[in-house]
Amino acid sequence: MADTLRILVTGGKGQLAQCLRKQQPEAYAVTYAPRAALNLEDHASTRAQITGMKPDVVINAAAYTKVDQAEKEPDAAFAANELAVKNLAEVCRDTGALLLHISTDFLFHGAFNRPIDEQQAPAPIGIYAQSKLAGEKAVLASGVSGAIVRTSWLYSEFGNNFMKTMIRLAGEKPRLTVIADQHGSPTYAGDLAAALWQMTEKLAERKLARCQTWHFSNYGVTTWYDFAVNILVLAGSKTPVEPILTAEYPVPTPRPAYSALWPRGFSQEFDFPIRNWRLALADAVAAYNKQQDGAFL
Repeated sequence: MADTLRILVTGGKGQLAQCLRKQQPEAYAVTYAPRAALNLEDHASTRAQITGMKPDVVINAAAYTKVDQAEKEPDAAFAANELAVKNLAEVCRDTGALLLHISTDFLFHGAFNRPIDEQQAPAPIGIYAQSKLAGEKAVLASGVSGAIVRTSWLYSEFGNNFMKTMIRLAGEKPRLTVIADQHGSPTYAGDLAAALWQMTEKLAERKLARCQTWHFSNYGVTTWYDFAVNILVLAGSKTPVEPILTAEYPVPTPRPAYSALWPRGFSQEFDFPIRNWRLALADAVAAYNKQQDGAFL
C-alpha cells in the first residue's frame, strides 16, 4: 500500500458517503463517485476508470434500495445489486484494490429471537433482498480481497431515511402510526462511517487471502415504533405516536420480523467500540438540528 491511501467511495451522494466525507481522515486521498460519474453496470467503463484512478481501497456504498419498487423493477435491482457489484469486485481483484462492500440485514427472514451473527445463513424474501444476496455471492466468487459489511436500519442527518421522515411527518400530521412488531438494530451512518475508516486502516495493513463477512450496527434491539418515539422525544416533538401491527400496514414486499444484527465480532476484530443505538441517535438528532439551524443562517 502507498503511504497515502487512495480511496474510492461509490454511491458518492448517498447518506453513508456523506458521513464518510464528514469523518474522512486527513491522511487519505478520497474520491467520492456518484452514479453519474461511475456507471458500475458497464464493465468496460468501470475497468477503465478504476484502473486509471488506481485506488488502494474501494468502499462500495452504491445500491438499489427501493424495496417495494424492486418487485416491479427486478432487472434494475439485479443490475445495480449484482451485476454492478460483480464488475466492481472483478476489477478490484485485478487491480489489487481492497473492496469493502456494504450489504443489508434484509437477508434474514425467519423466527429469530436473538441478534444475528455472521454464522447465520441468509434467507432472503423479495427481489431487493435476493439481489443483495446475489451481490454478496458475486463478491465472494470473484476472489477479491476485502470485506462484506452488513448493516441495518441505517439513518443520519443526510439523505432520506426513517429519522428524518419521522421528524418531518411529526411537523405535518396531528398523530403518527408506526409498526411495533418488527425488531431490528438502528444504525447511525456516522458510526458506520467511523467504523469503515477504522476497518480501512486495519485491512490496509494486512495481507488478505480472502474476503470476509462482518455485521455492523449499533448495539441494542428495538421496534420501529420505539425508534420513532425516541426520535421525536429527542427532536422535541409532542406529536403522539400510535403503535400498529405489520398486518395493518400491508406492503408489496414482506419485511423481516426480526433482523437485529450482532456486531461484537466486528468490534473485536477491528478494535472499534460500538455504541448503544440510543446514544448514537442522540448525536444524530443533534447533528440534524445543527444542520437545520445552519440552513436558516
